[in-house]
Amino acid sequence: MKKILDTLNKFFGAVIAINILHQIVSSAGYLVLDQPILKTLYFISISIFGIELILRIFVERKLSFLLSIDGLVLINQVFFSIYDLRILRLFRLFDIFSQSRFLLPTNTLIQTIIKQRNALLGSQIMVISILLVVSTFIYFLESSVQPEVFGSIPSTMWWGIATLTTVGYGDVVPMTDLGKLLASFTMLVGIGMFALPAAILASAYYEEIQKKNFLVSFEAIASVPLFQELPIGAVGKINEKLQVVLISEHETIFSKGQEADSMFIIEYGKVKVEIDQPVYLVAGDYFGEMGLLGNAPRNATITAADDTKLLELTKADLAELSEEHPGLFKELELSVSNRTSD
Repeated sequence: MKKILDTLNKFFGAVIAINILHQIVSSAGYLVLDQPILKTLYFISISIFGIELILRIFVERKLSFLLSIDGLVLINQVFFSIYDLRILRLFRLFDIFSQSRFLLPTNTLIQTIIKQRNALLGSQIMVISILLVVSTFIYFLESSVQPEVFGSIPSTMWWGIATLTTVGYGDVVPMTDLGKLLASFTMLVGIGMFALPAAILASAYYEEIQKKNFLVSFEAIASVPLFQELPIGAVGKINEKLQVVLISEHETIFSKGQEADSMFIIEYGKVKVEIDQPVYLVAGDYFGEMGLLGNAPRNATITAADDTKLLELTKADLAELSEEHPGLFKELELSVSNRTSD
C-alpha cells in the first residue's frame, strides 16, 4: 500500500512540476492555452488536482496549511481564474519530495529557521529599530532641503532600507553634509546588522547537520549485527572514528589483491562484490573486514552499483578499539568464519 501511495505522490509531483513549468513558459507567450490540445491537458491536470485534493482530505482528515493552499489554487482555477496561482503548488512539490536525498539539506535549513525563529526575530527587531531611528534623523536633516523625497518619515524609510541593505539605488540621496555622514554610518551599521542573522543561521545549520550526521551514522552502526553486542559507549567511539566516503556509481572502492587497510559500512546505496557469482550489498551491510583480521590482501574487487555513502573504519582505529573492547574482534572472527564457510 505504501509503495502505491509513494508512486501516486511522485505522479502528482510530476504533474505539479509540469504545471508550474507551463505557467512560467506561457507568461512569455509560449504554449498558451488558446490551443485546443493544451486546453484539454490543462483541464485534465485540474481534474487530477481535484482527485488528489479529495484523496488527501480523506486520508489526513484535517485542514492543514498545504491543503488550504491547494484548495485555494484549485477553487481559483475552477471558478475565478483571476490570477494563475499554480506557482503556489511549489510548496506541495517540496512536500512530496521532502525525503529525497537532494532535498534533505533544505528540510534541515527550514527546521533550523523554525528553531532559531526567536533569535532571528530579535535580530530583525533590532534592524527595524535602527531603520526607524536613521529614517527619523535623515528626515530632520533633509526634509527642508528635499521635501519631495524626505518630506515624511514613511517616505524616508525607503532611503533607510536601501542604505541599511547597502543596495544604494541612488534614486534618493542626502545633500547635506550631516545627511551624507549619517548615510555613511548607516551603511556601516547595515553591513553588521544583516550579517547577524546570516551568522545565526550558519552556525545553527552547521550544528543541525552535525547532529543529523551523528545520529544517522550512530543508527547505521548500531544496526550492523557485527556491533550489536557492544555497549553503547563502544558504538559511540566507533562512530567518532568513522570517516565518510562518497562513491559514485561504477566507481571501484578497492580491487582484488590490494592491501586491506580498512573496512566499510554502507549507509546508503549499493555495492557489487565481483566474484564468480556477483553479490550485492546494501545499506546496513559491511565489507572489508576479512583482510583486516588475517592481514591478507583483498580477495575480491568491489565497485559501487549506485551512488553510495560508506563509513570507513581504518585498521589502526579498529586495533585501538579492539584493545578496549576484545568482544569486537570475537565478533569479527565469527563474521569472517561465517562468510568463509558460505
